[in-house]
Amino acid sequence: MPAAARERVIDLLTRHFANDELTEAQLEARLQDVYAARTTQDLDAVVAGLPSLAAAPRSDTNIRAILSGQERKLAGLVPRELKLKSRMGYVELDLRDATFAPGITTIDVRSFMGYVEIRLPAGLRVENHGHALFGYFAVKGLDEDAERVVRITGRAVFGYAEIFLPDDDYDQEVEE
Repeated sequence: MPAAARERVIDLLTRHFANDELTEAQLEARLQDVYAARTTQDLDAVVAGLPSLAAAPRSDTNIRAILSGQERKLAGLVPRELKLKSRMGYVELDLRDATFAPGITTIDVRSFMGYVEIRLPAGLRVENHGHALFGYFAVKGLDEDAERVVRITGRAVFGYAEIFLPDDDYDQEVEE
């Protein structure tokens, strides 16, 4: 199990503690369960029953850049559906600190003469259903054994869409 998955659950627990939704004793007991967890189902059980931190509707489910740029970093629970649109602009979406619910999360990407970059955390399987017309649509990095699925749909016309998963080779290049 990736260390990043444990870290995301620990972050979620500490945010619940900071919101006074867990006592110190409850936090300590759940943290012990996190470190004892062997599967993602074990981690899911640790946070089961906690109130959703994203109870209010999210305003960031539709991200657009028209003749401009948008850089977003989302933490917390990612909504089941995200829509990214870039029209002669760029959207950079960093989801590396976000939590994904079990099952399928769909991200619809529309890029016309623009650029969309999405950075995902480890422990996800990406299904690329996007395509390009005089452009580029690609997923870089791969985890085929993950239980949580991110489905990328959409189109890049005269534009680019790149989705990045953590990759040992990429991480080493960045560090150098």
